[in-house]
Amino acid sequence: MGCILSIIEAKNKEIKNSSLEVLSESQKIAKTKNLKNKVVILGEYDQNNSNQINEFGIDLILLGATDKIKDYSPDLYKNAILNLINQLEPEIILFSGSAIGKDISPRIAANMNYNLVTECIEITIENDGYQIRRPIFAGKIIQTLKFNNEPIIMSLKSNYFMIKKVDQKEFLTEQVNIEGMENTTMPMLKEIIQPQKETLDVSEAAIIVAGGRGMKEPDNFKLIEELAEVLDAAVGASRAVVDAGWRPHSEQVGQTGKIVSPNLYIAAGISGAIQHQVGMINSKCIVAINKDKNAPIFKFADFGIVGDLFEIIPELIIKLKK
Repeated sequence: MGCILSIIEAKNKEIKNSSLEVLSESQKIAKTKNLKNKVVILGEYDQNNSNQINEFGIDLILLGATDKIKDYSPDLYKNAILNLINQLEPEIILFSGSAIGKDISPRIAANMNYNLVTECIEITIENDGYQIRRPIFAGKIIQTLKFNNEPIIMSLKSNYFMIKKVDQKEFLTEQVNIEGMENTTMPMLKEIIQPQKETLDVSEAAIIVAGGRGMKEPDNFKLIEELAEVLDAAVGASRAVVDAGWRPHSEQVGQTGKIVSPNLYIAAGISGAIQHQVGMINSKCIVAINKDKNAPIFKFADFGIVGDLFEIIPELIIKLKK
C-alpha cells in the first residue's frame, strides 16, 4: 500500500493551525485513495501533544531528533525529508504554506523530480488523479490544474482549509536518525527577535481588529490596540500602513502579508483593495468602518458602518467594556 507523507511544524511545542489543516487534508486523501497516512515532525515537539494530532487518522508519526534540530536549517531539514522519501516512496507529500513550507517544498521537488503545486486552496480527489485550484496574479485569477496519479508535492495556503477531526486510532511512533546534524557549515536559524510587547499572531487569531490609512497617523493605532485588547484580538494592518512604517510587517494582512480566516474581522479605515481582500475574504464575519460610503470593502463586508472611526471606535470600546 502506498502512502501520503505530511510535513508538520510545531511552535513552542504546539502543532500550528496551518499544520492541522494539512492533517485534515491528508486524512481525507488517505481514506479516499486507500493510502497509509504518515506524518513527519522535525524540530520542537512535545510527546504530550500527540493527542492534538491523534484525531486525524494517522498511521505513523516519524520524529526527527527534535532536541537537536529545534532550530531551523534549510539544508538539514531538506536532507532529513529526502532521506525519509527515499525510504517511504510516498505518492503525495503535503506541506503547509508557511515560510518553512515555502522554503523547503521546492527544494524537495527539485531533488526528487516530483510535481510541485504551491498555494493550493482546494484539492478535489478524482479517480485518475487530482484537480487543484490555486490563485495566481495576486489572486485576480484562480488557476485549475489536473494531475494524474503520479508523485506530487502540494503546499496548502494557510487558513483556506477546514480543520476536520475524525475518530482517534492507534498509531505508531518511530524515531528517525538525522544525518549531518554536526555539520557546522550548514546555514542555521540562530535567533528570532520577538516584539517587545507580546502580541497575538494575526494568522492564528480568532478575532482581528485591523487599521488602514484612514487612521491618519501611527499614534492613532492606540485606538485599534485598545479595541483589540477589549476583544482579546490581534492587531492587523493594511499594506499602506506597513509601507509607511506605522506598523510592523508581521501585522500586515493581504496578498503580500498574511492570509487570515478569523471568526471576526473588523476593518477600520481600510478601503478594501483587491490585495487586502485576498488576505481576509475568508473571515467568518467582516465588519467595516469607513467614512467613504463607496469604499470597495462595503461590497463584501457582512456589516458596514459609514462614519468617522474616531467617533465610532471609542463608543464601541465603551459599550464592549460594559
